Amino acid sequence: MEPRYDFKRKWVTMSSLDIPRQGAPSFKLVSYNILAQDLLLEHINLYLKIKQEWLTWRRRFENLQREITKLDPDIICLQEMQYDHLPLLVQGLQSRSNGKRLEYVYKKKTGHRTDGCAIIYDSFKFNLVEQRCVELYDDRVTLLNRENVALLTKFRLKDNQKQTEEEPIEFIVATTHLLYNPKRQDVRCAQVTKLLEELQTFTGLTKPIILTGDFNSEIDSSPIEVLLSTQHSQKSFNFEVLDTGESTASTLQHEWITVDYILRSNCAQSKHQLQVDSIYTLPSISNCCEIGPIPNHYLGSDHYSLGAVFRVV
Repeated sequence: MEPRYDFKRKWVTMSSLDIPRQGAPSFKLVSYNILAQDLLLEHINLYLKIKQEWLTWRRRFENLQREITKLDPDIICLQEMQYDHLPLLVQGLQSRSNGKRLEYVYKKKTGHRTDGCAIIYDSFKFNLVEQRCVELYDDRVTLLNRENVALLTKFRLKDNQKQTEEEPIEFIVATTHLLYNPKRQDVRCAQVTKLLEELQTFTGLTKPIILTGDFNSEIDSSPIEVLLSTQHSQKSFNFEVLDTGESTASTLQHEWITVDYILRSNCAQSKHQLQVDSIYTLPSISNCCEIGPIPNHYLGSDHYSLGAVFRVV
């Protein structure tokens, strides 16, 4: 049997002073930059140290399906999802799922690129109330001249989720993939600002939000600072980055770093809040160095997946 490379990753239960509301529904969310095959081929020079067999879409497709099926999420946020691979991926996940009924929404990048963002969800558990596809390109704004996108969704928990309130529980799930160029923090800051504006008009401050994605920014960078800004706190989402572990990494760029995140809002004006029950920790940098470049024979992407279990209270 081939060795697997995720055996050291753990689901860590969060110690919280918040007491879960009796019967409060929970769900598992996974966020994953799965590496579009067209981008892999365009930048094949980045993967010269990896066996060509492991870079084929057929091999990566099987590895990605197996990993996501094992994680068993109720909602999946994907970045670098190639448009012509999405239907078969959802079909494959559906065939392996344990009684789920998977549906999805999708936003391809602006222009000629073939990849974009997708949100796949179990329609047995959630009703999709509303969706918005966001172009982070705006020819009127100098810094918004790249083809990145975001996808916003509003979900309502179905009645079979043991809701104890008359008013249905709704929450927002959003995902994005920001510009890669390491030298263009200014562009990523503009993209984050645009994304926050879109979230504001999409939901106001009345619904709890989960925001995920590949932000191509380390935690102490300017784009993340903009995202976490608590200026005018009464009119802020008050985003919090989920802690995926100390000295961990989500991808290899110039070195092993973390640029992928799951965030939750903590807005006082929201009737409901998102409590974090558990988090899927990222591998340590030392483990990443030991494992070596990815994709490999077991892992299908050049990023590691993120995961969390939320409870709506």
